[in-house]
Amino acid sequence: MRARFYPDEVRTEAVRLVVKHRLTVGEAALQLGLRSEVVRVWVRRFRCMRGAASDVDQLRARLQKIAMERDVLANIATRLLDKTG
Repeated sequence: MRARFYPDEVRTEAVRLVVKHRLTVGEAALQLGLRSEVVRVWVRRFRCMRGAASDVDQLRARLQKIAMERDVLANIATRLLDKTG
């Protein structure tokens, strides 16, 4: 059996029904005329990607904080070197 390819709009709608409207995977699949296994895979991928995006956002915030601390310490070191000569 050949793999079927679905438009992005169908995938997005299926994930939206499950995630936002809290339908079960089976209910969303039934509404859209899809197999529940297909919808389940799409939702799992979406949740993995969303989790990864959250991790990236946390790392960016941490990096920004560390960069600010580095700049403060560099400024303090410059002042101390200027005073000591």
